[in-house]
Amino acid sequence: MKVQGAFTFRGPRALVWDLLQDPAVLAKAMPGTKRLERTAPDRFEGVMKVSLGPVTAAEFALAVTLRDQLAPERFAMDIDSKGALGFTRGTARVVLEEAENGETTMRYESELQIGGKIAAVGQRILDSAARMMTQKGLDALERELDARLAGGGAG
Repeated sequence: MKVQGAFTFRGPRALVWDLLQDPAVLAKAMPGTKRLERTAPDRFEGVMKVSLGPVTAAEFALAVTLRDQLAPERFAMDIDSKGALGFTRGTARVVLEEAENGETTMRYESELQIGGKIAAVGQRILDSAARMMTQKGLDALERELDARLAGGGAG
């Protein structure tokens, strides 16, 4: 399954980069994340709870490894999650570009392989869930950025 797109944040590239490196912010940006912590300079581990169609509240151990980092321009990540109902493995690439008026455009693309019982819900449900989770994540990142720009710190 492929997910790709672009999103423009109302803030500077360096701050957007910092948000994308902060496990507390990333946990907010990944719907269903119960816990996410940095276990090494380039690695995060945690637990997510996901519901898709008839598969409700499936819990997954999640590991994200960052690579090819060039601050504040780009990074890639390897994603690996496993649970009783299946797995997700894949890669993602994020590029941050300075835009007009001090804004930042993030271009992203990911390729994921989903297997096990959770894959049985069907491609249409998986595609729809991926789009919904991506939009919720981007909205959460934007709210966090707005809070920091307003002087509210981490919110």
